[in-house]
Amino acid sequence: METKKALTPDMPAQYRLRLQGRVSAEWADWLNDAVVSFEGEGPGAMTVVTGTVRDQSALFGLLTFVRDLGVPLISVEAIQWPASTPNQFVQRRNAMKTNLVRLVCYAVALGMGVAVVVINILGNLTTSTAFSLLGIGVAVLGLAGLQKE
Repeated sequence: METKKALTPDMPAQYRLRLQGRVSAEWADWLNDAVVSFEGEGPGAMTVVTGTVRDQSALFGLLTFVRDLGVPLISVEAIQWPASTPNQFVQRRNAMKTNLVRLVCYAVALGMGVAVVVINILGNLTTSTAFSLLGIGVAVLGLAGLQKE
């Protein structure tokens, strides 16, 4: 029998939310691999949404969204979480950070090139300034190239 690791705030987990009444499933994209089902009929009907939330912060965002829907929340239950990390969510978050750093590097490099052009058009460009700005741009492009996927 596998022992589960304690759930931590940055760990993804699968949750089951029970909402009063029959609620449209369009908002369920908050949950990865969401499954929406309905239980009961009439006034006792419930909407059951099951899916994976990337971390506790996303869970609280989801709960805030449910509150804003104006639908009574009957229960929230953590039903499954990984026994160990890293997992697909941590890997995806790390990839997003890497891509963001690379994007910022490209933006800085482009900004340095644009600065050289604009300063030249204004007639205030010296060779020293041009080399400094372009050197920063090339250095930042080098850093972007060193980023691992």
